[in-house]
Amino acid sequence: MGGVWKELSMGLLGLFSRRRAVCGLVLVPALLLGGCFRPMYATYDGAVAPNLVNELPAISIDPSPDPITNRVRENLLFNFTGGAEPAAPRYKLALGAATTGTPQVVNGTTLTLEIAIITLKGYFTLVDIKTNKALFSGTAFARKSYSGTLQYFAATRAARDAENTAAVDLADQIRTRLAIYLADHH
Repeated sequence: MGGVWKELSMGLLGLFSRRRAVCGLVLVPALLLGGCFRPMYATYDGAVAPNLVNELPAISIDPSPDPITNRVRENLLFNFTGGAEPAAPRYKLALGAATTGTPQVVNGTTLTLEIAIITLKGYFTLVDIKTNKALFSGTAFARKSYSGTLQYFAATRAARDAENTAAVDLADQIRTRLAIYLADHH
């Protein structure tokens, strides 16, 4: 009986030592690579990395006659500055947005819309004000669904709320893509 306990205890000790070895193998690379991570929005002293806190507020966006584009513009400006006064512009962002609605589910009895998807497509081009050269351009999409109803006002309000939420998401995508570009190129 003593031999069984000895084998069992040796097996458990071997299991614990294997677990420690595996944990050690996992933790060593994590400790070595821990200093390689650099937060994108962090501020830095010197010229080690771009200071996105100062770069993003220096982007100006002209108002648009299109209400959807203006919603995206207002969200972008707030994302750039956080509500603070904008910096002296070094860049100009040409911005455009278009929206489409697609019915997804229609009630077969009443022929009313039950679920629809709003797709917001945004076009943007970052231009250097000094050289008037296009630096970066792209396209971003945001999709939001909403429920339709027989009540006209409620259905209209639901569609508008979906557009507003899509405008916030589109502005976040554009801001992130601009921040990545500025972090890599300036």
